[in-house]
Amino acid sequence: MVMFYRLLLKSVLFVFFTTGVKAAPFSHCPSKAFLFQGKPVTSYGVNLVTGSYNQIEDDPGMNANVNGLGFNETDRYLYGFNTTHFQLVRLGSDFQIQTLNLSGLPPQTTFYVGDVADHVYYLYRKNTGFYKVDLSPLDSDNSAPLTAELITSQAQVRLTDFAFHPNDKQLYGVDNNTGVLYRFNPDNGDSLAIGNTGETGTFGAVYFDVNGYFYVSRNQDGKIYRINLSTITENSSPAELTALDVSAVKFADGPSSNQNDGARCASAPLIDTDTESNIDFGDAPASYGTTLADNGARHLLDGETYLGLAAPDGDYDGYTGSDSDDNSLIYSLSYDDEDGVNFVTALETGLDAVVRVYASRTGVLSAWFDWNRDGDFDDENEQAFTNISLNAGFNNLALRVPENANEGGSWSRFRFSQQSNLGYNGGSSSGEVEDHAINISRPNISYRHYPGENSWVTLAYEDKWPETDDYDMNDVVLRYRTTEVIRNSKVIRIDISGELQALGAEYHSGFAVQLPGIASSNVNPLTLRLLHNNIRQSYSGTNGADKYDILEPGTANAVIVISQDLWQHTSSICRYFRSEIGCSQPTTFHFQASVPLITPVPLSAMPAPPYDPFIFGTPGLYHGDIFSYQPGRELEIHLADQAPTEKFNPSYFGLADDTSDAANGRYYRNANNLPWALEVVEQWQWPSERKTILQAYPQFRQFAESKGRSASNWFDSDQSDSRYLFH
Repeated sequence: MVMFYRLLLKSVLFVFFTTGVKAAPFSHCPSKAFLFQGKPVTSYGVNLVTGSYNQIEDDPGMNANVNGLGFNETDRYLYGFNTTHFQLVRLGSDFQIQTLNLSGLPPQTTFYVGDVADHVYYLYRKNTGFYKVDLSPLDSDNSAPLTAELITSQAQVRLTDFAFHPNDKQLYGVDNNTGVLYRFNPDNGDSLAIGNTGETGTFGAVYFDVNGYFYVSRNQDGKIYRINLSTITENSSPAELTALDVSAVKFADGPSSNQNDGARCASAPLIDTDTESNIDFGDAPASYGTTLADNGARHLLDGETYLGLAAPDGDYDGYTGSDSDDNSLIYSLSYDDEDGVNFVTALETGLDAVVRVYASRTGVLSAWFDWNRDGDFDDENEQAFTNISLNAGFNNLALRVPENANEGGSWSRFRFSQQSNLGYNGGSSSGEVEDHAINISRPNISYRHYPGENSWVTLAYEDKWPETDDYDMNDVVLRYRTTEVIRNSKVIRIDISGELQALGAEYHSGFAVQLPGIASSNVNPLTLRLLHNNIRQSYSGTNGADKYDILEPGTANAVIVISQDLWQHTSSICRYFRSEIGCSQPTTFHFQASVPLITPVPLSAMPAPPYDPFIFGTPGLYHGDIFSYQPGRELEIHLADQAPTEKFNPSYFGLADDTSDAANGRYYRNANNLPWALEVVEQWQWPSERKTILQAYPQFRQFAESKGRSASNWFDSDQSDSRYLFH
């Protein structure tokens, strides 16, 4: 019975709005933009400032799609085209469809492009025509007959919406295919190509604001772009128009959609100053993009997502520099809501800093620092945090101050939201923006590089240990360099860099570096970091090859785990990676590890570089028949005479060809002193697959058997046999 009455009500509504009864118009010129989607058409209110939106009505009284909408400021109705039944319609403040009595359009033809100005509705369809409909007869009779008048049949631009500029009363729209912005004369239909916006797609909803800014919403991804047409007047010449910069600037993220159209009262401001603002702006100096006119960073206050203990107050616009929004009076209330970000350490060039951020709930943080102090956040490396997931409460974040940062006062911007991929400007549908003044200082530090600032050693490993097997020494090959950061004759940080050169093995190996004499407890976990191909890693836990602790637990010496499985970082055009003749390809994996020390270590107490780089078995994978099970992390292969870590299984010593003797400091050598790992102090060329190093470098045997006392230049290219080298 309830369903029957609901169906009856819908039928009554349909009759009510199609028999000429006039629905109530809007009471005023609304600041929100309207978006209409689907069938039956659903209406939404869109805040162009932040991209937020809410559903207004999903039952328009008729099972139809409505497109080509425009807001008529004369009678305050929305007019559009019923694409389902090929009818002109209007909607009042209740968003119910009222069908109007229109003739003069081509039969059974749909129009998706429309807008209203000066009490006239305009329709456009490519290859069909440009029409106008005088709406004034509806002033006395909402059932009055209306007639569509053809302006021109020369409609060649592919549009999905256009809108009237509030100043010159001309129509503007973007060609979907080319991204070119056009102006259309409503009197004769003439079109003028103004310039390329730089964006293409289906711009199904476009709007103007009272200042003459043009907003276009792309169906595919919901992105809202703004085009600055604010300087256009009714006297602007074609030459002045075509000289404008009409680049589309990302303004906010709105809803993606199809079958959509938009309309807005162009005389209304974007932010209604008659009501309390629910938008938070930044307060950095104007050059950073703070005000709405400059597309400044701004967030819709959702009451849940913010930085600090106090929810931010609303702003009508950004306050710049010294005019902090903490000093603004909102309904006689003024308080400090910029309390979410605290700098725990100084910002010193070339060093790490810790920032403590308090989040009201889980969310996503991005932040920018003006390192070169040029008044913007638009330069390389000035985004310090990107889509960092925060937990509710305090979060300690580490960042590296660039070595080339300029000393002095500057600014930072922190944006916290439920959205990711925010820029330093533009709108967000949730959260808060905090701008903070900063000071950049230059510490008294120096650097010690091994082997040199712009040079590398080569590390080469044979992964068949404890068997000699093919002994081609190309199973893992890396370029490798270390840098010690020194202050007051003490090392305060160790940087380790490398690049994978070859993987000539079917076994999977990880790579790590032990720091002899550097206690694991002396590494600062807050500023420890690892980058893979310049992407910061945040692994934790030990459950699987792709999740691990960068600072390995359970070892006295610090052990920095670069990768659990080097094969995860590359793929090969051949069976192996860069070890077979004719299988050359670019390298694909490089890394940087930064190891900050809590207590600086005197130079005299530092271990000698390259420290102790080693490979280990990837957990859970086969590593040879000599092991009765998968050895995983228990298997380590180090440079000759380097002791393994506590994770190594000492029962493996003495198996097969290994003659390690821990009591005498002998490790990873066979009976002839041949090692399973090499450090070559230059960018060395390794043997090709299944060609022993003894073939490729005949002097190596003498060097190894003498423990380096002779043939010390064995690795020189003129000592090699190129027939056995990878190339």
